Amino acid sequence: MEGESGKRRRWPAIAYPFVFSLIPPLSLYLQNIREVALPRAIWATAVSLAIAVALWFATRMVASGVGKRALALFLSLLLFHFYGLYYEAIIGLLPSGLSPLTSHALAFMLPGSAWLVLILLLRRSRKAFHAPGLPVGLAMASLLAWLAAGIAIHHARLLANTPGSHGAIPVAAHSPPREMPDIYCFILDEFTAPEAVHRLFGLDNSRFVSSLRELGFFVAEQSVSRYARTEPVLAGILNLGEYSAKDDPYPLIRNNAVVSFLKGIGYRIIEFASIRELFLEAAEQRFFYDLSNASLFFDDYYRILFERTLLRILPDLWRLKQTDLSRYYRQRILEVFARLPEVTAQPGPKFVYVHLLSPHEPFVFMADGAPAPPGHFWDHSAPRYYLEQYRYISDRIVDTVRSLLRESADPPVILLFSDHSYRGSRKPDSIVPREEMRRVLNALYLPGVPQPALDPALSTRNDFRLVFNLYFGTSYPMLPPD
Repeated sequence: MEGESGKRRRWPAIAYPFVFSLIPPLSLYLQNIREVALPRAIWATAVSLAIAVALWFATRMVASGVGKRALALFLSLLLFHFYGLYYEAIIGLLPSGLSPLTSHALAFMLPGSAWLVLILLLRRSRKAFHAPGLPVGLAMASLLAWLAAGIAIHHARLLANTPGSHGAIPVAAHSPPREMPDIYCFILDEFTAPEAVHRLFGLDNSRFVSSLRELGFFVAEQSVSRYARTEPVLAGILNLGEYSAKDDPYPLIRNNAVVSFLKGIGYRIIEFASIRELFLEAAEQRFFYDLSNASLFFDDYYRILFERTLLRILPDLWRLKQTDLSRYYRQRILEVFARLPEVTAQPGPKFVYVHLLSPHEPFVFMADGAPAPPGHFWDHSAPRYYLEQYRYISDRIVDTVRSLLRESADPPVILLFSDHSYRGSRKPDSIVPREEMRRVLNALYLPGVPQPALDPALSTRNDFRLVFNLYFGTSYPMLPPD
């Protein structure tokens, strides 16, 4: 009985390596909690704990005492979880042109040797090493509690943040009107306003604007976005312009005033999503090409976890072998254009929300739709490859809205806008002035509405106010231009 009681008393002093194994994935999750879904953090934490458990059994080869085994496990986990950060810090000191395997072999010599020396000293020591477990365990437990509290507070706020509760304009209940047109909302990510792209880069995209006007679109050539980032722009547009920079945009996109209003009067919500964190929770049908299905390393959260650990070599080797990534990025865009016709054929009323992650990087389309050179996917040294993709998207959008108008049983409402303009590298020496990053496309197809009555400086955050007032009998005042 005394032996069992002693083991129970010693257990808190040897639990600290297992507690530590939970910290790296949870810490990264808390740092990026707005962009990462909770289930991914849970899976990563479970895998990290499983690695610690597997290594615990391996420590039998180092020592027999539980105190020594706990310290050996802790040292091994430190090496495992922080090798990638160490490698990132010293990579500039290594010879250039090395293969990933050679580069990591050289980098590992120092921390690997230090770990081996410590393990040998630990094995030869006669100490039980129970004492370090209590203070280190207390520190680990405190850090874990702090992380858990931060995560719990964030999700408690999300649960309390229902549509309209953030201070956005309340959406009054309305009886369904007799006629409810289908509504298509297209967000073209980083699509520069045509007049701005001509001013900045000398590209004449007037054919795009004239084609839209020939189809009956109103194009607000003086439209300016309030922000140069996607999330706050979308949060404002989808909440009738009511968004403050102090708000968390992600829950306000997932549950927003526009979708709440339309769903309340009988619209089906159909979504073409860009990233998982921006899903519309009320969507009855969702089209989503998940790049993480192609590889874990397409998922930023998992990739960063790999890159911080002793497994850093895996994403490095993967990047070396996967030279043609354009087929994944191209398919993400092509899937939207391929699936829209089947959505158009569905009976209404329906609200179709399309966030097209293009002409935003990576640049994988030439103007004629051919694959862009692989070495220029992220090339901001000159705007050439952005402009190639920009021209391709312009042509596809004109073809798409022409098809929508031809195939729709009744004239639909179509909102076509960008979240922000081209931002270049977003470095201080960017070739794009900050004020130009907010010059956006804002084009509307409003059947039965005379175009001269519309404001050429119409802000995108007023688009849904205008649509609701025109077609659903609301009386939202127009917000001042941004």
